[in-house]
Amino acid sequence: MSASLIACASPRQTWTTTTADVIVIGAGLSGLHATKLIENAGYKVLLIEGSGRTGGRLHTLDDLPGNPDAGGIQIGAGYKRFHAIADQLGVERNIPPASARGSLYHIGGASLTAQQWPEAAQNKLTAEEKATPPDRLFFSYLKDLPKLENVADWMKPEAQTIDVPLRQYLKNQGASDEALRLIDANLNGNSIDTQSALHMVRSLAIFRSGGGPTRYVRGGSQRMTDAMTKALNSDILLDSPVTAIADDGNGVTLSLADGRQFRARHVICTAPFSTLRSMNIRADLPTELRTMIARLPYTRASFAYLSATEAFWKNDGLPETIWSDDPMLGRMFVLGDNPAMVKIWLNGSSADLVDAMDDNAAGAAIIRKTEEARPSAIGKLKFLRMFSWQKNPFARGIYHHIGAGQGAALAQTAQHRGQRLHFAGEHLAQQSSGMEGALESGARAADHVLATL
Repeated sequence: MSASLIACASPRQTWTTTTADVIVIGAGLSGLHATKLIENAGYKVLLIEGSGRTGGRLHTLDDLPGNPDAGGIQIGAGYKRFHAIADQLGVERNIPPASARGSLYHIGGASLTAQQWPEAAQNKLTAEEKATPPDRLFFSYLKDLPKLENVADWMKPEAQTIDVPLRQYLKNQGASDEALRLIDANLNGNSIDTQSALHMVRSLAIFRSGGGPTRYVRGGSQRMTDAMTKALNSDILLDSPVTAIADDGNGVTLSLADGRQFRARHVICTAPFSTLRSMNIRADLPTELRTMIARLPYTRASFAYLSATEAFWKNDGLPETIWSDDPMLGRMFVLGDNPAMVKIWLNGSSADLVDAMDDNAAGAAIIRKTEEARPSAIGKLKFLRMFSWQKNPFARGIYHHIGAGQGAALAQTAQHRGQRLHFAGEHLAQQSSGMEGALESGARAADHVLATL
């Protein structure tokens, strides 16, 4: 730690100058990028991270075989900022070999292929829906959603007419109760009752604007943030949770859980809003921003990582992915053949279910469900660990989504420009989502701060 930081760690009354020109809270993609842009302009930056590592929701589980990623996995072709930074830092990406499309469906306790599904007794869909596989029902009902000319148009007032619960939109499109049940079983969100249809309008616009193959960071996504961290010259404080943020009109003071305080002319907070709810923020903030900090939903997601004695999915003639309506199974993805690894992905109430269990008990139950769905897995699986994003105090969810009725407030928040206290992160992106959204938002906040320093 530099001498200046040691001096500033003393009791508050002993220092009268700012710690840095800018303090950045959160060492994920957004915070790392903002820090680099500001230090490149010649200003003193202090980066404060609550956890013991940089990377945020880019988290590679290096303790597991094959170094699987728990978050920040796919790099879209439209991730221009991400690719540019990766090229500059020499971070390698690769396009994985194409895998067979389709899933093995485990519905109502029975395992079915796409060919068996239309005539299966477990298929309780209407005559018009019966031929559509369970994992394609959702998008079959989204084809008539409004198409945005530009991604950022989701923030326009006219786009808010579609800001209704997904359940309401899907029912209006003719979805049956059984279709709604199946869609809700593996929604990339918490519930079709709480997620807005506007979220899907924005997501589909982002998808259409990309194009091209999806890539992955070689060795795990955290290699990207590792490289970004190494490229910084600024001081970084790890294991330093912020408990309070106070803007007094002349600068911003941060209080840490261990009693230390730091002060800067500007603060950029990139922490997810889900974690800001535990901080005491004393600042003049717009009503919409306060509302979003308090209410913006983050998808609850929990994963089980299992090793296998052999790649059983290659030997039974069935699709390698499992898609299930069972709350203890959700979706099974193959992580690799060497070593043989699979991941069980559970969202929303299913994530709540396993989170309430002992990890080993949850792992054993998940293995039993997997073996029921796929007999070729019997005796070949070993539980390695659970990973819960909502249990992580510095995330409280894997990513945000627009809650029903929140579109206008989130649009105002994404366009907010602070005077001394600024906010950034994937939840405040205007044009992008995920990793690229985090970089976009971090760059916007940095540019605004640089214009005012």
